[in-house]
Amino acid sequence: MKKVKFNYSWAFNFVIATVIAGFVMLAVLLVASIMIKPAAGPEVLSHFSRSFLIKAAAYNKSVMLFSVTERFISWTAMITMVAIFWKNIYVNTRIAIYQAALIFIAFNIILYIVVIPLQYYRGFVLAHSFGLSNQSLSAWFTDVLKDRAISLVISSGIMTLFYVLIIKIQKNWWITSAAVFIIFIILANFLYPIIIDPLFYKFAPLKDEVLLKEINTLTDKAQVKVDKILVADASRKTNTVNAYFSGIGNSKRIVIYDNLLNNHSRGEVLSVIAHEMGHWRYRHILFNIILRSMEIILLVFILKTIQYGIQAKSSSNVPQFNSGFPAAFGQPMNFGIKLVVILFILYSFLSYLVMPVDNYISRIFERQADKASVMLTGDSQTQIKILENLALKNLSNVKPGKILKYTIFSHPPIMERIAASLKYDSKK
Repeated sequence: MKKVKFNYSWAFNFVIATVIAGFVMLAVLLVASIMIKPAAGPEVLSHFSRSFLIKAAAYNKSVMLFSVTERFISWTAMITMVAIFWKNIYVNTRIAIYQAALIFIAFNIILYIVVIPLQYYRGFVLAHSFGLSNQSLSAWFTDVLKDRAISLVISSGIMTLFYVLIIKIQKNWWITSAAVFIIFIILANFLYPIIIDPLFYKFAPLKDEVLLKEINTLTDKAQVKVDKILVADASRKTNTVNAYFSGIGNSKRIVIYDNLLNNHSRGEVLSVIAHEMGHWRYRHILFNIILRSMEIILLVFILKTIQYGIQAKSSSNVPQFNSGFPAAFGQPMNFGIKLVVILFILYSFLSYLVMPVDNYISRIFERQADKASVMLTGDSQTQIKILENLALKNLSNVKPGKILKYTIFSHPPIMERIAASLKYDSKK
């Protein structure tokens, strides 16, 4: 049978194209950020003052510029570390698992140190300059340390797991990896509200009996079961207002910020809670798990293909098809930490590039939740009022340009949500 040469060149072209596309996307977002201007027009001015729109535009421009810069420096640092510490990234050596783990930990710590000045300015200086934060520097830094510690454990753990699976299950490591990460996503949705959230906020059950009775009326109407309605002590940290749903199974809960509860009308609070019920009514957590799982399978498959491209490039004997399979598939192969770092960097680029798709789906979910809120409360005007207040408290970009909207906005812009609320007929 004639042997057909297996061409891996597309894998390297894909890596190069991915990196270029990532930096191009950053450049586009940089230009879009520079061009942020105060929203204008009679419709916008009928809901928001000109002074607010100017302040919100200034805040969002600053945050976006620092966010893009942070991403650029992070990617550049990762690539630079590979270039400096690995003279030949295709030479693979197998080392002890604990040594690999230590290297991955050092890799992530260096990344955190590189970007911490930008995070400090964006998360502390800007937030205080625009009146969004109440935290002292020590409290902010403590939160950052906790967040980085959690991220370090997860990131380094995932990289170490990759390394173990690659050296132990050489042929089907990518299938095993996908299965493990999908299980991790499910567990994270269950455990995050129980383990992680309490590290940053103190939670207490909602004690307002009248409000609880009204909430129960809404849950009956929505035909959903809400296990817990919790209040987070967010006011000791921030002036922003928020509420969110999280968890699955017994950890399912709706969390509302205490400054939302204390500074807004009962109708506005009910509107927000009804919105969160809408997420459950439409099973958005389940769909998010499915979507994340599909992305993981696709991305890990791409990484697996590129892995064999790297192996083929580094081998003196380029793998060929024999009876339909590359020769390298059936041979023992040693893979080092270099491969794992390359895959980690590539994953960072790929996950960023699919962000517009993720946000597009998220905006659909948020529109459904907004509609459910109006249908449950029968009060579109209250929903519009809370949307206005949320924008004011959070300095939202109420009418962004199309580039920013379609790339980074996980929620529809406030003006779109207000316009949609006016169209919803609660009687239907």
